[in-house]
Amino acid sequence: MAVLAFSILNEAIIEYLFGNVEILRPYLPLLSLAVAILLVFIYQVSFFNLMFGAESNSPFLDFLLTGFIISRVSNYVNDFVQKFFESK
Repeated sequence: MAVLAFSILNEAIIEYLFGNVEILRPYLPLLSLAVAILLVFIYQVSFFNLMFGAESNSPFLDFLLTGFIISRVSNYVNDFVQKFFESK
């Protein structure tokens, strides 16, 4: 559940800060990844610890992979919102 919450937060940050800047539009997936990794490191969120109870020997790698997961899920959230809630 925390991963979904952070994914929604990540998507909101990206859309509100960078969504209307046309020159940055091609880079939104990379910006999403950067913001997700930043959020994960700030809040120390570990997907593998949350889902599987697994402690990592390398927290850096754990947080990095969690950032990738959150970024990808936030892209799915964006696609879902655009498909079902955008006015046509």
